[in-house]
Amino acid sequence: MVSMESVESVERMARFIFEMCSMKNVPRSGWFKVGIDNPESVAEHSFLTAIIAYFIAREEGCDPFKAAFAALLHDSHESRTLDLHRLAKRYVEVDEERARREQTKGLELPDFSDVEKVVRDADKLELLVQAKIYSRKCKDAMKYVENLDFETETGKRLEKVIREIDDRWWLEFEVHL
Repeated sequence: MVSMESVESVERMARFIFEMCSMKNVPRSGWFKVGIDNPESVAEHSFLTAIIAYFIAREEGCDPFKAAFAALLHDSHESRTLDLHRLAKRYVEVDEERARREQTKGLELPDFSDVEKVVRDADKLELLVQAKIYSRKCKDAMKYVENLDFETETGKRLEKVIREIDDRWWLEFEVHL
């Protein structure tokens, strides 16, 4: 016989899963301000942020899987609040912590405080990667990444390389086939 507590716990998990699924439908709104018609979703942003967080954490001596999971959830509140760009945030106060608390109540997620700076750096690096890609369509995209401030040494090193590398490095394989 399954306990009522177990049924409620599984239902909370399922609700959270569907809520996270909805992040696929929440666009990163700041890109609209510079003319990107179809920007990536919060889910896509969180995915790449998690990949970046894994590598930063590994280099910085943190748990890379914990950092990646924290990065997947770093904007989870946006499933409820949507993604507000900086101009909108001047006029709207969003209680991100309350949204996170309510959506994760009873899920027993780990404490991510030991990987917060890794996730913050990964978030900024994802923005840089996306800005560089979007800058081919709109040069103003790079305005979002003019003054990034990194907390980890790995984040600082990655920023330098990402700014310098040709993001279309894979073309050498297409051209020489």
